[in-house]
Amino acid sequence: MKKSKLFLAAIAVAFVFVSCKPDTETKTTLVDFENVTLNTKGISDSTIFKTDNCTFTINDGAFWNGGIVCSSNIDTETAGWNNQYSCIAGSGAIKSKQFGVVYAPGGFICSKNENGNYSIKSMMVTNSTYAYLDMQNGTVGVSKKFVTGDWFKMVIKGYLNKNETNISNYYLADFRNGKTFISRDWEKIDISNLGAVDSVSISFESSDNGYYGMNTPAYVCIDNIEFTQTISTK
Repeated sequence: MKKSKLFLAAIAVAFVFVSCKPDTETKTTLVDFENVTLNTKGISDSTIFKTDNCTFTINDGAFWNGGIVCSSNIDTETAGWNNQYSCIAGSGAIKSKQFGVVYAPGGFICSKNENGNYSIKSMMVTNSTYAYLDMQNGTVGVSKKFVTGDWFKMVIKGYLNKNETNISNYYLADFRNGKTFISRDWEKIDISNLGAVDSVSISFESSDNGYYGMNTPAYVCIDNIEFTQTISTK
């Protein structure tokens, strides 16, 4: 009799557990660029590439018009435009081999599936070698060495159905209020305030500007773009 009661109790507990199982769960997608094919120069060949739920493009067929390329270049010493595809951190995020390089104006498209749109959560970012060395040393006749009061930030905007969802800012260099910061390590930044998106744009602002606009090289390296999505467990 005692064993029978214990067996019935176990069935009751199992029934309660199953009946309380949530109808949905959160799935995480990480875009890490590692499956993108690169050419012999260590960059993506085409003007468009896709990985996971994202599509990345180069504007009007040429990178000097802006866009995003995938790269494995890690030259941390050569200054100037000819080293525009390198990352100052010396690797992709978390010591990976590949990462994205953004030249403004840049951005990417986020596809949706049967569960709807993805919500963007975070992204890892750091300076390109080109931008880092330019801010550290300046370029004669073009840009200044950063000093007290200078700053350089990326502006990330989310869109859904062509409507802006929100804006998130991150300072890639900050010499205000006694700081002397120029990003050279990968940093995970929270951009969950952008919410559910179908596209994301990246642009830049700087304290160093001239007649033709911003003097600071408008580049950033990105990696490990994290999305979440609510899916049904029924």
